[in-house]
Amino acid sequence: MEVDKVGNVVSTAYYAQQQVASQLQTEIPKPDIGNQGIAQAGDQVSMASSPVTRKNLDMVKAIEQEHAKLNLLVKSVRMTNEELDRAAGQVGRMNTILTTIIKNNPPFPPDSEQRKELLMSYASIRQEIIKMTVPAPPQPLYEKVKGTWSSMFGQNGQILHNAVPEVQPISSDNEVQSAAAQLGTTGERLASLSSGITQALIKP
Repeated sequence: MEVDKVGNVVSTAYYAQQQVASQLQTEIPKPDIGNQGIAQAGDQVSMASSPVTRKNLDMVKAIEQEHAKLNLLVKSVRMTNEELDRAAGQVGRMNTILTTIIKNNPPFPPDSEQRKELLMSYASIRQEIIKMTVPAPPQPLYEKVKGTWSSMFGQNGQILHNAVPEVQPISSDNEVQSAAAQLGTTGERLASLSSGITQALIKP
Protein backbone atom coordinates (compact mmCIF):
# COMPACT_ATOMS: atom_id res chain seq x y z
CA MET A 1 0.00 0.00 0.00
CA GLU A 2 2.85 2.37 0.90
CA VAL A 3 4.42 1.74 -2.46
CA ASP A 4 1.21 2.66 -4.23
CA LYS A 5 0.98 5.94 -2.32
CA VAL A 6 4.55 6.88 -3.26
CA GLY A 7 3.88 6.09 -6.93
CA ASN A 8 0.79 8.28 -6.92
CA VAL A 9 2.71 11.19 -5.38
CA VAL A 10 5.50 10.93 -7.99
CA SER A 11 3.03 10.78 -10.87
CA THR A 12 1.10 13.78 -9.54
CA ALA A 13 4.30 15.84 -9.15
CA TYR A 14 5.55 14.93 -12.65
CA TYR A 15 2.19 15.88 -14.17
CA ALA A 16 2.19 19.24 -12.38
CA GLN A 17 5.72 19.94 -13.58
CA GLN A 18 4.76 19.26 -17.19
CA GLN A 19 1.77 21.57 -16.95
CA VAL A 20 3.93 24.44 -15.63
CA ALA A 21 6.49 23.97 -18.38
CA SER A 22 3.80 23.97 -21.06
CA GLN A 23 2.26 27.13 -19.67
CA LEU A 24 5.61 28.91 -19.62
CA GLN A 25 6.24 28.07 -23.29
CA THR A 26 2.91 29.51 -24.36
CA GLU A 27 3.31 32.68 -22.32
CA ILE A 28 6.83 33.64 -23.47
CA PRO A 29 6.56 35.44 -26.87
CA LYS A 30 9.01 34.39 -29.59
CA PRO A 31 10.97 37.18 -31.32
CA ASP A 32 10.04 37.92 -34.93
CA ILE A 33 13.23 38.00 -37.10
CA GLY A 34 11.56 38.45 -40.44
CA ASN A 35 12.91 40.38 -43.41
CA GLN A 36 13.85 43.31 -41.20
CA GLY A 37 16.09 41.11 -39.08
CA ILE A 38 17.73 39.60 -42.14
CA ALA A 39 18.32 43.05 -43.62
CA GLN A 40 19.87 44.23 -40.38
CA ALA A 41 22.16 41.20 -40.33
CA GLY A 42 23.17 41.89 -43.92
CA ASP A 43 23.95 45.51 -43.04
CA GLN A 44 26.17 44.35 -40.23
CA VAL A 45 28.09 42.01 -42.57
CA SER A 46 28.51 44.77 -45.14
CA MET A 47 29.74 47.22 -42.53
CA ALA A 48 32.32 44.66 -41.40
CA SER A 49 34.26 45.16 -44.72
CA SER A 50 37.16 47.61 -44.38
CA PRO A 51 38.46 50.05 -47.02
CA VAL A 52 41.81 48.25 -46.99
CA THR A 53 40.42 44.78 -47.70
CA ARG A 54 38.06 46.17 -50.36
CA LYS A 55 40.98 47.97 -52.06
CA ASN A 56 43.07 44.79 -52.01
CA LEU A 57 40.20 42.77 -53.47
CA ASP A 58 39.75 45.29 -56.30
CA MET A 59 43.49 45.21 -56.98
CA VAL A 60 43.53 41.41 -57.22
CA LYS A 61 40.57 41.50 -59.62
CA ALA A 62 42.37 44.04 -61.80
CA ILE A 63 45.50 41.87 -61.88
CA GLU A 64 43.39 38.86 -62.82
CA GLN A 65 41.85 40.78 -65.74
CA GLU A 66 45.28 41.91 -66.95
CA HIS A 67 46.56 38.34 -66.82
CA ALA A 68 43.58 37.18 -68.91
CA LYS A 69 44.34 39.85 -71.54
CA LEU A 70 48.02 38.91 -71.54
CA ASN A 71 47.20 35.23 -71.99
CA LEU A 72 45.12 36.04 -75.08
CA LEU A 73 47.93 38.21 -76.44
CA VAL A 74 50.53 35.49 -75.87
CA LYS A 75 48.32 32.90 -77.55
CA SER A 76 47.94 35.09 -80.66
CA VAL A 77 51.69 35.73 -80.85
CA ARG A 78 52.39 32.02 -80.49
CA MET A 79 50.07 31.23 -83.42
CA THR A 80 51.76 33.86 -85.58
CA ASN A 81 55.23 32.61 -84.67
CA GLU A 82 54.27 29.00 -85.39
CA GLU A 83 53.24 29.90 -88.94
CA LEU A 84 56.27 32.13 -89.45
CA ASP A 85 58.46 29.23 -88.37
CA ARG A 86 56.69 26.91 -90.80
CA ALA A 87 57.13 29.42 -93.63
CA ALA A 88 60.81 29.87 -92.74
CA GLY A 89 61.25 26.10 -92.87
CA GLN A 90 59.76 25.95 -96.37
CA VAL A 91 61.97 28.82 -97.53
CA GLY A 92 64.98 26.99 -96.12
CA ARG A 93 64.10 23.83 -98.06
CA MET A 94 63.70 25.80 -101.27
CA ASN A 95 67.01 27.56 -100.75
CA THR A 96 68.74 24.23 -100.14
CA ILE A 97 67.47 22.96 -103.49
CA LEU A 98 68.76 26.01 -105.35
CA THR A 99 72.09 25.90 -103.50
CA THR A 100 72.49 22.25 -104.50
CA ILE A 101 72.13 23.26 -108.15
CA ILE A 102 74.44 26.26 -107.84
CA LYS A 103 77.22 24.43 -106.01
CA ASN A 104 77.10 21.20 -107.95
CA ASN A 105 80.53 20.36 -109.30
CA PRO A 106 80.77 19.87 -112.16
CA PRO A 107 77.76 22.05 -113.00
CA PHE A 108 74.60 20.30 -114.15
CA PRO A 109 74.26 20.28 -117.91
CA PRO A 110 71.19 22.23 -119.19
CA ASP A 111 69.33 19.02 -120.04
CA SER A 112 70.11 17.25 -116.75
CA GLU A 113 67.17 15.22 -115.46
CA GLN A 114 68.39 15.52 -111.89
CA ARG A 115 68.48 19.30 -112.21
CA LYS A 116 64.94 19.33 -113.61
CA GLU A 117 63.70 17.14 -110.75
CA LEU A 118 65.25 19.50 -108.21
CA LEU A 119 63.59 22.51 -109.79
CA MET A 120 60.25 20.69 -109.97
CA SER A 121 60.58 19.93 -106.26
CA TYR A 122 61.27 23.62 -105.68
CA ALA A 123 58.11 24.55 -107.60
CA SER A 124 56.05 22.09 -105.54
CA ILE A 125 57.25 23.57 -102.24
CA ARG A 126 56.62 27.07 -103.57
CA GLN A 127 52.99 26.18 -104.28
CA GLU A 128 52.64 25.00 -100.70
CA ILE A 129 54.10 28.14 -99.16
CA ILE A 130 52.06 30.61 -101.22
CA LYS A 131 48.87 28.83 -100.06
CA MET A 132 49.80 29.25 -96.40
CA THR A 133 47.98 31.83 -94.30
CA VAL A 134 49.98 33.47 -91.55
CA PRO A 135 47.84 35.35 -88.98
CA ALA A 136 49.01 38.88 -88.35
CA PRO A 137 50.05 39.66 -84.77
CA PRO A 138 47.43 41.43 -82.65
CA GLN A 139 47.39 45.13 -81.95
CA PRO A 140 49.33 46.99 -80.70
CA LEU A 141 52.18 44.63 -81.62
CA TYR A 142 51.28 44.75 -85.32
CA GLU A 143 51.99 48.49 -85.47
CA LYS A 144 55.59 47.86 -84.42
CA VAL A 145 56.29 45.46 -87.33
CA LYS A 146 53.80 46.82 -89.85
CA GLY A 147 56.42 47.91 -92.37
CA THR A 148 58.22 44.58 -92.54
CA TRP A 149 54.96 42.66 -92.42
CA SER A 150 53.40 44.47 -95.39
CA SER A 151 56.57 43.87 -97.43
CA MET A 152 56.15 40.12 -96.91
CA PHE A 153 52.43 39.38 -96.57
CA GLY A 154 49.22 40.53 -98.16
CA GLN A 155 46.07 41.52 -96.29
CA ASN A 156 44.89 37.91 -96.47
CA GLY A 157 47.98 36.75 -94.58
CA GLN A 158 49.47 34.94 -97.59
CA ILE A 159 53.11 35.49 -98.50
CA LEU A 160 53.71 37.76 -101.47
CA HIS A 161 54.70 35.88 -104.63
CA ASN A 162 57.81 37.96 -105.20
CA ALA A 163 59.10 36.91 -101.78
CA VAL A 164 59.42 33.35 -103.10
CA PRO A 165 60.54 33.76 -106.73
CA GLU A 166 59.36 31.31 -109.34
CA VAL A 167 61.84 29.19 -111.32
CA GLN A 168 61.20 26.76 -114.12
CA PRO A 169 62.87 23.45 -115.03
CA ILE A 170 64.51 25.32 -117.90
CA SER A 171 65.69 28.31 -115.79
CA SER A 172 69.33 29.28 -116.29
CA ASP A 173 71.97 29.14 -113.58
CA ASN A 174 71.89 32.94 -113.33
CA GLU A 175 68.13 32.83 -112.73
CA VAL A 176 68.62 30.15 -110.08
CA GLN A 177 71.28 32.26 -108.35
CA SER A 178 69.02 35.31 -108.39
CA ALA A 179 66.16 33.29 -106.89
CA ALA A 180 68.46 31.92 -104.17
CA ALA A 181 69.54 35.46 -103.23
CA GLN A 182 65.90 36.55 -103.01
CA LEU A 183 65.09 33.56 -100.81
CA GLY A 184 67.97 34.47 -98.53
CA THR A 185 66.43 37.92 -98.05
CA THR A 186 63.01 36.37 -97.42
CA GLY A 187 64.42 34.07 -94.77
CA GLU A 188 66.06 37.01 -92.99
CA ARG A 189 62.84 39.01 -93.05
CA LEU A 190 60.83 36.13 -91.63
CA ALA A 191 63.34 35.78 -88.81
CA SER A 192 63.26 39.55 -88.23
CA LEU A 193 59.47 39.53 -88.09
CA SER A 194 59.41 36.72 -85.57
CA SER A 195 62.00 38.45 -83.37
CA GLY A 196 60.28 41.84 -83.65
CA ILE A 197 56.90 40.48 -82.63
CA THR A 198 58.35 38.52 -79.73
CA GLN A 199 60.36 41.48 -78.46
CA ALA A 200 57.31 43.73 -78.70
CA LEU A 201 55.47 41.26 -76.51
CA ILE A 202 58.24 41.01 -73.92
CA LYS A 203 59.12 44.73 -73.90
CA PRO A 204 55.97 46.67 -74.79
